[in-house]
Amino acid sequence: MSDIDIQKLLDEPKGGVVNLPCGEYEGRFFIRKNCTVNGSGALFWNSSGPVLVIDADGVTVNNLKVELTADNIPEKQHISVYCHGKNSSFSEVEVNGSVLGVQGEEQYWGVPKMLDLGRLPAERQESFSVEIYSPVEAEIHCGIYDIKLSQDTLSKGYNSITLTVEKIRSGSLIYGNIFITSTVTGVTRKIFISGEVCGADEPSPQNYMLHSVDREAPYAYQKMLDELDIVHLAAMPEHIGERVELTEEERTPKQSVRLNYDETEIFSGRRIPLAPRDYRIELLCRGMRMKLDIDAYLFMLKDSGKVGDNGGMIFFGNTVSHCGSVRYMNDSESGERAMFVDFRNIPAEVNHMTLLFSIYGDKYWQQFSKLIDGEISLLCENGVRMRMKLEKNINCRTILACGFERLDGVWELVPSGKGVAMKLPEICESYGVVVAE
Repeated sequence: MSDIDIQKLLDEPKGGVVNLPCGEYEGRFFIRKNCTVNGSGALFWNSSGPVLVIDADGVTVNNLKVELTADNIPEKQHISVYCHGKNSSFSEVEVNGSVLGVQGEEQYWGVPKMLDLGRLPAERQESFSVEIYSPVEAEIHCGIYDIKLSQDTLSKGYNSITLTVEKIRSGSLIYGNIFITSTVTGVTRKIFISGEVCGADEPSPQNYMLHSVDREAPYAYQKMLDELDIVHLAAMPEHIGERVELTEEERTPKQSVRLNYDETEIFSGRRIPLAPRDYRIELLCRGMRMKLDIDAYLFMLKDSGKVGDNGGMIFFGNTVSHCGSVRYMNDSESGERAMFVDFRNIPAEVNHMTLLFSIYGDKYWQQFSKLIDGEISLLCENGVRMRMKLEKNINCRTILACGFERLDGVWELVPSGKGVAMKLPEICESYGVVVAE
């Protein structure tokens, strides 16, 4: 089924309904229209999240699995579903990561991915303890006939469950799942269980506590949510970014620094240290299939992830930052538009910046997919130029061009070039910019 265009099916619901064929499909996928999606038990997967982005109101998703496949994914990318629209509902939807944007789901779930019972003695009943943290009331049941749970519901908070393995004959393998379903959203999570039943003389397991929940985990998770940059999330950041190390000479601002790039292509997810100089950043393309009016927007963010005031947003309505380190050139006569950033003079309280390009207009065809060979250009005052191609077929009106982060006194470029599943006013509000009605 690799030849099936799942995204096209989601983009073109027939009569408000999308019937997906059963199968496994590598995401990421977007639902951009009010519709009902019948998954037929299909699996959407990717190595990091979000795997499925819901960017419309009133979407219903039925009978679908959404899974993250990589291990050791950072918490902020361990996201199966990111729901940006309102009033979404789920039925028989199974996830193994976070669900953001849905009340009752956007909280910490202390659910283990796997429970290994190890080697068990035959014909002997054994009991284990499993601790689970549920942010809401939930139902729990085991899909293995010979394993019983001490309860079939979870209360909000910490739950101690007794898992009892009944008498099983020698040579049997234990293989199956425990299912936990939220009574608020209907979203299901599962715990894989494995084990091996050996001879009757096999000693009983010495560790009866299969899983416990860190008492600080719910608070740490909430802190992560509070600090989460939802614009980067909506632009689907890469799982791991490669860092290019500076030499000791390049780390010394007083010396003349010239990075060895000389007209080179850069790629999303690869962090690149920047020389402490002035950069001209602009969106270039070979042409447009339809004329688009595109502007740049740069947000100067404090550690809170918000601008200090509306002046921290530099665009055509505020072309120079208070500190003078960021300037926006918007020449109406020539149509030339570029953002200039002098990394020598960024205020100390600003350690993160985000640069977006957005199309002015509300027509359905006004999307970045109309650009021909679009790219982000970063030209340093010393003549060094870096180019990054935009992601193909960006069917939205805003792109995350790149981010800038100051680490140990050195500014680093975090390229993106991806579409953002958010509207520009919502992006502004997420960064603390007050948007006038």
